[in-house]
Amino acid sequence: MNNYYTLIYLNFELKENISEGEFEFAISPHKNVLECYIMTEDGMKRLIFSADPSETALFLDEYRPPKKRNVFDFFEQLEGREIQSVSLAEYDRLLSIRFDANSRLLFRLFGNHPNVLLVEEDMVVDAFKNPEKNKGEPAPQPQNPRFADEISSDMKPKNQITRLNPLLPRNLLPPLIAQHEVEKMNAREVKSFTQKITDALLNNPHPRVLKRGDFCLWSEKILDLPTEKSFDSVNEGIRFTYRNAVHLRRLQNKKERLAEFLSRSARKKQAEYEQLQQADKSLDRADRYEQYGNLLMANAHESVQPGQETIEVDNFYENNEPIEIALQEGLTIAENAGRYYEKAKSSRTSYEKARQRLPKVEKEVEDIEYLQEELKEIDRLPELEKWIKNNENKLEKYGYGTEDEGQAKSPFRKFKVGKYELWIGKNAKSNDQLTRRAHKEDIWLHARGVSGSHAVIRMGNERSYPPKKVILQAAAHAAYYSKARGMKSAPVMYTKRKYVYKPSGSEPGTVALKREKVVMVPPMK
Repeated sequence: MNNYYTLIYLNFELKENISEGEFEFAISPHKNVLECYIMTEDGMKRLIFSADPSETALFLDEYRPPKKRNVFDFFEQLEGREIQSVSLAEYDRLLSIRFDANSRLLFRLFGNHPNVLLVEEDMVVDAFKNPEKNKGEPAPQPQNPRFADEISSDMKPKNQITRLNPLLPRNLLPPLIAQHEVEKMNAREVKSFTQKITDALLNNPHPRVLKRGDFCLWSEKILDLPTEKSFDSVNEGIRFTYRNAVHLRRLQNKKERLAEFLSRSARKKQAEYEQLQQADKSLDRADRYEQYGNLLMANAHESVQPGQETIEVDNFYENNEPIEIALQEGLTIAENAGRYYEKAKSSRTSYEKARQRLPKVEKEVEDIEYLQEELKEIDRLPELEKWIKNNENKLEKYGYGTEDEGQAKSPFRKFKVGKYELWIGKNAKSNDQLTRRAHKEDIWLHARGVSGSHAVIRMGNERSYPPKKVILQAAAHAAYYSKARGMKSAPVMYTKRKYVYKPSGSEPGTVALKREKVVMVPPMK
């Protein structure tokens, strides 16, 4: 979706659609997604940017009213300003929306950290992702790739092609090489072939999405992989590909969550089944306890000395061989016999319950295995949603969707404090992830002076602090999940996430604060 040749055509289409439009506002309705609303002569346009490294994309989508809740605003200094031009850097995936000679939004559409940067006078003044890290840095400059004039015949075909043109879509080169038997070509033929496929991208594009999910500009004649859908514009193709990728990601995430849940349930039920199969041991214990009771009653006339823990009697069940029987202090021989009779009765009751429960648990093990097999066959999100609904009672019976199950799968502990959501890290790695994912206006908390979990009050699009009672309750949770748990009252520091930073080279979970406030609270789970 973000190949350089794809962006060439996208640049033309964006220029045609949003130049001279007015930037209204930008919001982030979901993690890693920025939506820019632009008013043009044809009405409101919605420019979508995905900063997810696995599905980086930029495209115009149909207008949809913006979400009102749980959204974050960005680039407010651009609101009301006119777009003067759209341009793509030469030989690099840097696309700019320029507002005047000194101000532009720069979309960086490559690498592990795609981003949108607000650039003024060639310096970054704000950013969609990691603004504190990017502010004050020079704007990224195009990195002109090296195009080789000659190649070695000893190189692998893919390496030969990418040396001649490093801008070609590398994900599509293996099937292209196999189809045209490039491995049989000499260096001169490879050079001619590379020029041919490059010219096709520049002069004869065929926007289409392959059945395997990739966006492609080559026709089926050049790359004979089957087509899912063809398009008249690159923007439409990117939009379809992105939505398809998001669909597959959501499907995969939900399937993985369900598969993990069913796997846990299967292990628990299998362990329970194996334990119930050992029910005969309860019956053996019952017989042994009853014998102990009978042997003690046969010797009920014996007295018990203070501190005596056992008694030795003749075992008339085993040819009068001597046997030692444990006694409970403070009870007579007859009372100890009664105690063993009760244990025998309890063991027989456990045996009967186990025998009654065994077929039910065996059926539950089979049910879970059947659900696991069905889940493997699902390859569409609507189909998965329907499957979950149809099996809702079974899944709920095993605990799917409960709070405990949710807490187990989440990288954070999640609680409700009034109308606010509180996230608490589980370990050092989770703490880093929690602080990194928090929005700059979220409230960050940590027990002061001791090691413990990072905590974050999610603020949505609110820029003020939450009510004091919310901070106190959240602080009490943060204190509980720290080394201060055993204290009657503990100091907890809190501040806006934007005042929290990670020192370079620091250990996981380590942060520093630019400013803080402190409250004293009793640790509370």
